[in-house]
Amino acid sequence: MKRLLESGTTSAGAKPGYSTSAPTFVLAVFVLSRLLFLGVGALAAAMLPRAVKLDPTLREATGILNYWALWDGVWYSVIATQGYLLEIPTTTAFFPAFPLTVRAGTALGGGPALWGVLISLAAAAFSMYFLYRIAEKLYGVKAARAAVLTFAFFPTAFFLNAVYTEAMFVALTAGSFWAAHVRRNLLLAGFLGALATATRNTGVLLLIPLVYEWLRHRQEFGWRGMLGLALVPSGLVGYMTFLWIRFGDPLIFVQQQRSFGRTLTDPGTALLTAWVRAGEGARWLLDPAALFFDPSFEPSLGVYNAASMGFLVLLILLVGACFVLLPPGLAVYASLSSLIPILTPPLTAPLMGLPRFMLGTFPLFLVLGFILSRSRPALYVWLLVSGGLGVAFTALFVTWRVML
Repeated sequence: MKRLLESGTTSAGAKPGYSTSAPTFVLAVFVLSRLLFLGVGALAAAMLPRAVKLDPTLREATGILNYWALWDGVWYSVIATQGYLLEIPTTTAFFPAFPLTVRAGTALGGGPALWGVLISLAAAAFSMYFLYRIAEKLYGVKAARAAVLTFAFFPTAFFLNAVYTEAMFVALTAGSFWAAHVRRNLLLAGFLGALATATRNTGVLLLIPLVYEWLRHRQEFGWRGMLGLALVPSGLVGYMTFLWIRFGDPLIFVQQQRSFGRTLTDPGTALLTAWVRAGEGARWLLDPAALFFDPSFEPSLGVYNAASMGFLVLLILLVGACFVLLPPGLAVYASLSSLIPILTPPLTAPLMGLPRFMLGTFPLFLVLGFILSRSRPALYVWLLVSGGLGVAFTALFVTWRVML
């Protein structure tokens, strides 16, 4: 790890802090982190018993690597193979960019699980590169390396090779901001932003940091930059248009997302419920045998609720740091992106999705990398703890025990 952190070089003609070895560093971190999570997932799927599914109607994707297509991955696999079905409107809760890309892959041969993993892996590599370049411009090479490491080995970073949208969403959102902030190309930023809003509706929040960039550099971008900004919501608008034509309701995805138990509530009630559930679930933290071998869902749900409180504390600290260390547009984007799982909690797991949504909020890793780059021992300790938690969460995920 020490050699990896010190391996960067700066060319004589490059800007101060601009590493010419960024692709090499990113590739090394990408390979090491993906080997860890893919290896743990394969071992856990082969050796640990599976938990009883909460919803027995969910049918797993077939074929190689199908244990990476659990929970939401089942739905993405269904859409990739069968499309948006009139008789199953629940499919509309999942935006089209990722499953359509998987569908294109399956046309070449292979199942949706295999292609979902391959597409996520490719997107993860781009995510790390864009994150590196943004952090490098903001804080320098050391912070850029730390940001990539903390992202690649985050406890929920196994989602970067799962049949989920995390990797694609980060690649597109970080790529969009990279295009505007580093490449100074708002048209490219708008195009990537449009793909992001076709991946998740929260991608529209990208308008906040992009508009801020345009306002700061109006003379450089000119009014043509407004065209790039106008492109961002087109992915969401395009999906809503499709839903209007096929289902007769452009907002049906909102209703169907509520069918997963998420309802808008006030933060105070959500946090109080989360605290109670965390206390109830904490007892399972001292019972790893039940956590990994009990076929029921109760132990893993309890641990999930308890662990989510820890993620919430981390999130609050990082969002606060965002407003100190990042441009205001990015800080607002990070805070609003993080509010969603708190404002729309299911009753059984009040912070459901929070650890995963944190992974999808790339500015958090810019500040985390900057902070930890100040102390190499602190970075090593963080990576050890974070990677260890990631190993445990991976084993729970591939055996239907936790969705995070």
